[in-house]
Amino acid sequence: MNDHNLELNFRIAQFIDIDPLMALVHEFYEFEQMTCDQDVIKAFNALLSDEQLGVIWLICDRDRPIGYVALTFFFSMEYHGRCGLVDELYIQSEYRGQGIGKQVFQMLENYCQQMHMRSLSLVVDFWNDKAEALYTKLGFHREKRHLMVKHI
Repeated sequence: MNDHNLELNFRIAQFIDIDPLMALVHEFYEFEQMTCDQDVIKAFNALLSDEQLGVIWLICDRDRPIGYVALTFFFSMEYHGRCGLVDELYIQSEYRGQGIGKQVFQMLENYCQQMHMRSLSLVVDFWNDKAEALYTKLGFHREKRHLMVKHI
């Protein structure tokens, strides 16, 4: 894709966007080799239904969705308040490497500042060196802890 013709914009996803959003979610889950099942669909519906949980933006080239970013919220004593977590970020492969990720994070940081959030976090796969390099360049750093999870 030629970035000279790119007209990037972000819009908050709503239920009317569920079909193009879920098409992108399926692409992302296939890329990540994860299962996109009914629980995933329920989670997206919950996020679309309750702005206290977070926000999903469609990343668009003009009116065409080319990706999405899901920002969820949590409260942290360590970071002194409400925080954002980039829970999922997906950009279609033909649009990668054009600076879109950087623009997504600028938009997210502006949003978090406007909402008086104290931090912005993300999780990156150990194998995804390109993404980690971008995140490091954008000011993210590894904490001296490991994320541990128990599914319940």
